[in-house]
Amino acid sequence: MYINSFDERLERIDWQPSAVPTRQMIDSVLASRLPLQPRSAVLSLAGAVTGILIGVGVKGMGIAGSAWGPETGLAGLLGGGLAQVGLAASVAAALLAAAKGSKAPRLMQFASINLLMIAVLLLS
Repeated sequence: MYINSFDERLERIDWQPSAVPTRQMIDSVLASRLPLQPRSAVLSLAGAVTGILIGVGVKGMGIAGSAWGPETGLAGLLGGGLAQVGLAASVAAALLAAAKGSKAPRLMQFASINLLMIAVLLLS
């Protein structure tokens, strides 16, 4: 059966202008949507602070006058080692966030700010 007009379609489905959706219909529509994860400034701030700490650590490894720079013995070994582990973890977190994409927006928020701060400190 072919329906010619919009009014005929409405008559076919018994549509009433005053009809309201049922509670079950509303709940089914809302349940099908993914819950939004609110983004907070805390993750950006945490990423910035850890990035600054790691960036200062990595940059200080090459400066002769720093406490963990070259020829500083055990302190240099520990400070430099922590900085390198932090840098490796930051890169790994950024790669993981890039691979997961929109499934992990909070990790992406943290990791991107973290790497940005490390890059800014290393290039300054």
